[in-house]
Amino acid sequence: MTHRAWLIVLGALLVLPTALATAADAPAPEAPVAPSAPAAEPLPPDVEKVLDAMDAAGRKIATLRAQFDYELNQTLYEDIQKRKGRLAFKAPNLLRFEFTDKPQETFVFDGRTVYHLKPATRQLILWELRTADEKPVEGLTLGKTPFPLPFGQKKEAVLEHFTVSRDAEAEKAAGKDRAVLALVPRKGTSLAEDYTRILLWIDAERNLPVRARLYDQSENITTVDFHHIEMNAEVDAKQFARPDVPKDWEVVEHRKEPAEGAAPVSP
Repeated sequence: MTHRAWLIVLGALLVLPTALATAADAPAPEAPVAPSAPAAEPLPPDVEKVLDAMDAAGRKIATLRAQFDYELNQTLYEDIQKRKGRLAFKAPNLLRFEFTDKPQETFVFDGRTVYHLKPATRQLILWELRTADEKPVEGLTLGKTPFPLPFGQKKEAVLEHFTVSRDAEAEKAAGKDRAVLALVPRKGTSLAEDYTRILLWIDAERNLPVRARLYDQSENITTVDFHHIEMNAEVDAKQFARPDVPKDWEVVEHRKEPAEGAAPVSP
C-alpha cells in the first residue's frame, strides 16, 4: 500500500514509512481547487442521500475516538493477518492510532510530523511532512495528505476521486441499519493505481462509516471494522504531542528539506 491509501490504519501496518518518505519530499499543497467534471455527473438519488448524510455528519466532528479490528487477506498466498487497535482524532489535523496487540505500535500526527513509536525495537521514528516555515496540513482530506480518514470526508472530495454506487447484495447481508457504498477509483487518479474498488458500510443512524473493505491491484482484501465510536467526546491534547521515550532508545529522523527560497526561521 502506498501514500495514496485512504485509511491510515491500513497503510501503517504495511509500508507507511515509505509513504511518509514520499510525502515528506513533496511540496506543501497549494490552495484547494474545486473539483470539475465529477460534480456535473448525475447521481442516483439513493446514493446522493447517503453522501449528503455522511457529509453533514462529518462536518459536526470536532473529535472522534474509536476502536478497530484490522484484517489483511493476501488471497494469492492464502494468508490472513489480523490486528486490533484504537484511534483518536481532533479536528482539523491531529491524529493518534495504535495497534494494541503485539507487536504494539503507535503513530502520532501533530499536523507537521508523524511519530512512529516501536517498543519492540526501542525506536522512535520521525517523519517530517511540513518544515517549520510551512503551514501545517489543513486537514486529513482525500488528496491532501498521505493518510486521510474515512470519517468527515466531504461529498465533493469523494466524488472527485471515485464513482459511487450502492451495493445491494452487501446491504442485504448487512441488514436495514447499514447502507453500503461501492467506490471505484476514477481512471487517471493515483487511487486507481492501487485499488480496484472500496466498499464502505455506513451506519444509518449516525451516518458514519463502521467498516471499510479495500480491494487492491495485488488481489489483497483489507477490511477494517470500527466500533465503540465516540464523537465529540473529550480528548486529551497531550496524546497528540511527540511521545517521550527513554534516553537509550534510538531516535531516527526523516527531515523534509526546506522549500527553496524559504526565509530562515528563528530558533
